Amino acid sequence: MGTAQGGFIDAESRREELESILEQHGLGPENLELVEEFPGEPMRVSKCQKILRKVYIKKAITPEEKKAVLAEVKGFGEDISALEDDWMFLKHTMLKHVCSILQRWQPDYECSKWALYNMKRV
Repeated sequence: MGTAQGGFIDAESRREELESILEQHGLGPENLELVEEFPGEPMRVSKCQKILRKVYIKKAITPEEKKAVLAEVKGFGEDISALEDDWMFLKHTMLKHVCSILQRWQPDYECSKWALYNMKRV
């Protein structure tokens, strides 16, 4: 579950679990929007608007998009082997944005590290 045919990650099938992560951190379903794409940003899989407290995640994430994100996260020097699993990848993505919303002053690296630590706990 969570991986669609052709290796795509089907975020839409995990909507309830993603919303649950938001609720565990004082946010709610209204803070999540699943989108078809990010115009002008072909390899982007997610983003957040901190002030609006909104997380946007692509409904279907390609293996190439996931690989691009993993390459970026790998640059932080952390062990990211758990992110090979599609559900852990989605959890990390959501938690990274939760951190960005709740701790707006934190740089991406710190939020990614926080997400890596906390994804095993939610």
